[in-house]
Amino acid sequence: MMKTIMAAGLAAILGACLPTAPQHLASPADPTIGTRSIVTPRVTAGVVPFEVTGPKDWHEINRQVAPKPTE
Repeated sequence: MMKTIMAAGLAAILGACLPTAPQHLASPADPTIGTRSIVTPRVTAGVVPFEVTGPKDWHEINRQVAPKPTE
């Protein structure tokens, strides 16, 4: 019982030594404080449209995607 009372007293004493809260945290509902605007990216950003194409020469397609020879 004595340990509990001493622990509570020590917590109260140490709690009194804490610095006060910064002003920007103390009044979060202050309407004069500016905020950053919210920037939301477009949902379709970076989407590449794929369309149906006709048949192509597979030899040329393979040359386009093949690793380039080192010189």
